[in-house]
Amino acid sequence: MPPTRRTVLDRLAEVADSSTAAAVAVFLVGLLLWAAGGWAMVQDHDLYSGPVKFGLLCAAFAIQLTAQRRPALAFGLMVALLAGDFAFGPSLPLWIALTDVIFLAVVGGSDRLAAVVGWFAVLVTAGGAMVALVVLGVRAAMLAGLIGIALTWSPLGYARAVRASRRMADAERHAARAELAALDAERSAAVGEERRRVARDLHDTVAGHLSAVAILAEVAQKKPGDTDVLRSIRAGSLAALDEMRATIALLTAPDDRAVTARLASLDGLIDAAEAAGGSVTVRRPPDLDLPTAVEAVLTRILGEAIANATKHAPGAPLRIDVRREAGSLLLTATNPLLPGRARGEGNGVRNMVFRAESLAGTLTAGAEDGHWSVRARLPLVDR
Repeated sequence: MPPTRRTVLDRLAEVADSSTAAAVAVFLVGLLLWAAGGWAMVQDHDLYSGPVKFGLLCAAFAIQLTAQRRPALAFGLMVALLAGDFAFGPSLPLWIALTDVIFLAVVGGSDRLAAVVGWFAVLVTAGGAMVALVVLGVRAAMLAGLIGIALTWSPLGYARAVRASRRMADAERHAARAELAALDAERSAAVGEERRRVARDLHDTVAGHLSAVAILAEVAQKKPGDTDVLRSIRAGSLAALDEMRATIALLTAPDDRAVTARLASLDGLIDAAEAAGGSVTVRRPPDLDLPTAVEAVLTRILGEAIANATKHAPGAPLRIDVRREAGSLLLTATNPLLPGRARGEGNGVRNMVFRAESLAGTLTAGAEDGHWSVRARLPLVDR
């Protein structure tokens, strides 16, 4: 079997495995929401019996598995299921399953299907906001619109970024084979690194903002009259969209200089953390003038630290200290650990370590005396 064909099959197998895992995860989340009394998106509108809820979860699970091979059929079935559920729900687990179906439909479907999914996202977001405006008022309309963005535009944007990455990778592979067949292996490695970089950028930017939006949405439910929280939700959603556009622009740019992360871009994450009840204290030299590469890496590390603190320790103070020392930039970010909360052992910490090492720096993160601490040393060099 030719190497290129084997690579394609391996990737398809990886996508199938990850999609199956996502379907199982959504099924388990649905069970947890059911057990916790969070099945219905409108709390006083849960009209389903237990067997019906289990049947809906099984139907959504089957549709997600179908989306791996027949995305158009799966998307149609999912829309039909949501339409039937709307009169008695709407049910939150089904809308969570929709995000996975949208991603698979756009990534694995045709351009026409991707366009249909895009219009569906527009109609759901705008329609939900209009209905909420007429029935409940302006604040509810804003919240409904933001929920629509989170549930439809977030997977849609990520899937489009993956499609763009794939198309760019395919173009590079064809050009490499046309110029010199011996470069195929090297090109494939470059494509793999590009995909991992896109995943890191989306995780470090879009995911952080969307996590903050989700936390603030919970705060808005508890404080429906707090306009500051609603403004923070809107600002966080717009920031996530801007970051997504910037990442897509990076995919189509000739080099990495098309998008440069600046420390000023952290203001939205700081505002979201404070709107959720926490506080962020930043101490840094007043005349801090950093090389472009160092500022970009510092921004990504701090963004992940702020997003993790907001997600895992909402309401707790976060202290950030940035200082120079012997030709290096030292960073320390510390927040109290809350009982029962995750301790940031996922992709976020690995991404921070990777970014520090990209400048020949170091980074450690872990629990210290009841606090979660991130410590980094970055050489002050322009790479």
